Amino acid sequence: MIKRKNKLDIHFVSDIHEILKNLHLGTTIPIWQEFHKYILYDLNHFHVKLILLTETVDIEYVAGHVLIYHHNSDTLYFGFFGVINDGKEKINFLIKSLINYAQENNFKSIRGPINIPTIIYGWGFMEEGSKTDLFNGKPVNPPIYQNLFIQNGFSVKIKEFSWEGYFKRIPANEMIKFNFSKYELFHPKDWDELMKLKVTFLEISARNLAPESIITPDSGNLFENYVGFVKEYGDLFMFLFARYKKTGEIVGCMVSAPNPFRKNEQGNYDSFAPFSVAIDKEHRKKGIGLLMIKTMFDDAYNRYLRYSSGPAESEQKISIQIAKFKLGLFHTRTHLILEYTF
Repeated sequence: MIKRKNKLDIHFVSDIHEILKNLHLGTTIPIWQEFHKYILYDLNHFHVKLILLTETVDIEYVAGHVLIYHHNSDTLYFGFFGVINDGKEKINFLIKSLINYAQENNFKSIRGPINIPTIIYGWGFMEEGSKTDLFNGKPVNPPIYQNLFIQNGFSVKIKEFSWEGYFKRIPANEMIKFNFSKYELFHPKDWDELMKLKVTFLEISARNLAPESIITPDSGNLFENYVGFVKEYGDLFMFLFARYKKTGEIVGCMVSAPNPFRKNEQGNYDSFAPFSVAIDKEHRKKGIGLLMIKTMFDDAYNRYLRYSSGPAESEQKISIQIAKFKLGLFHTRTHLILEYTF
């Protein structure tokens, strides 16, 4: 019997509604109807394209795809990279198509996977041995993907750990050695006040978070979309600010995200994802960060959220120590963000 050779080809899709129909191929996190408004917001903002991989034997059918977008002319971002049945030949073909596109359009680098909106779909290829149950922002994939990307010239740009589990509450006596009399913490009183704090939140985050911690491109212009997601599935307690009383200046902020994929026996959400804490340099080493974490987790506990999974870049030693020793969380997942440079 003569084996018929398959033919691989690529097509570019720009219509965002057509792209939305195909996104499920590249993620294990559901593309629920109720998420469409958040997905379309980001797809519109970045003017995305989809590189659609097709295979033809007798007929042509979709075999995989990768979403591409950019914020500037230097870096091409990709996300939702997926091939049906994870075939090596098709993955390699799609990687080479991604590289060729970036080179033909004069990008200096390629970075990803960063799946938008990241507040739902997260980032990175998952390392083998990681937990594979469904959680907000935690994509799952077999290791063949990152292995083939690396064979094709990509390298690890960021290694992100997830610290996860049923958390312990930080006891009050942990805070005795600090004097917090010069500071006050507060949540926005309503969503309108949060929007008025947008610029402050973004400025504090930009000047205090390490570049590796700011993964989503142009996140400032996605703020309203992400707030909408938190509003629908979470609560205002997921935004926390620290004010220096002497000047009235806001000097710190912390943000978390809801996880709509876990519920307790009563049918209520029981988990959340703390994302980042940022404190202005002159106010660090005063326990403010630890106080913000304790407050956020106490507020979560009081709302019957008992389980947490938050990211920490592998070099963030202080965050990892707090997660491990103060909150009793475990390193359960590792995700790799890869980069190719020309």
